[in-house]
Amino acid sequence: MALQPTIVEDRSFGRALKIQLGVLGALMMRDLHTRYGRRNVGFIWLFVEPALLGVFVAGMRVLRESMVPGGLNIIGFAVIGYVVFYAFRSIVSRAPSAAEQNEPLLWHARVTLEDVMIARTLLETGAVTMATIVFLIGIGIYFGDWPTSWVQMGIGIIMMALLGHGVALIVLALTRFGVSVVERIVHPVLYISIVFTGVFYMVWWMPYQFQRITLMLPIIHIFEFIREGQFGPGQPYHYDLGYVWIWIILLNVYGGFALRRAKPHLEV
Repeated sequence: MALQPTIVEDRSFGRALKIQLGVLGALMMRDLHTRYGRRNVGFIWLFVEPALLGVFVAGMRVLRESMVPGGLNIIGFAVIGYVVFYAFRSIVSRAPSAAEQNEPLLWHARVTLEDVMIARTLLETGAVTMATIVFLIGIGIYFGDWPTSWVQMGIGIIMMALLGHGVALIVLALTRFGVSVVERIVHPVLYISIVFTGVFYMVWWMPYQFQRITLMLPIIHIFEFIREGQFGPGQPYHYDLGYVWIWIILLNVYGGFALRRAKPHLEV
């Protein structure tokens, strides 16, 4: 009687990593079609919305005959600030629907809610990074204002995405109390937060007594860091990267634990 050959399953780290990357890639492609349409026409809005906003802000400044303190390019300041905030806003605002929209996929053993959230964060980060590069090139060609450090701006976008990812995990965990309830709270809060998150101002523009209060928000530090990479050392900047990374780590760790405990109660 012939012996059957023994098949040894490859359980190496490389094999597991390859499978995980395949899962994330598939989730990103699915989300890409859901987010921007199969022809990716919706992706154009990622460029149109910040451009319109930049023109509007610049127009208001011209009508009021006022300039941005420090002589900064108003269009570059407003457009890039809003595009970067767009990453944070999109990652967080789409979190409440993550479980519902991906319910069929969650029956697969290899797909988890954590995978869904990571894929969404990667997609939003990639889209915003592309939009930022396009706008920076356009601003550089038209106005002659080129970034001082592309790398620093890229690191800032990554930190913004990681901060948003941590908040998104917590938001998704909170949907155990009802998706519609969380959505009604999250969306208005995100739109209101644009006023005080540093999208349209720098810390040194504010009275000194308010600067310390403002710097309690880690997102302010990220914007200051990004703008240093954009405009160079000619302006005073206020940021502490150690403080930012503490927030990023705490939010992601707490969000991960909160999501794990909330999974049995999520509406799927």
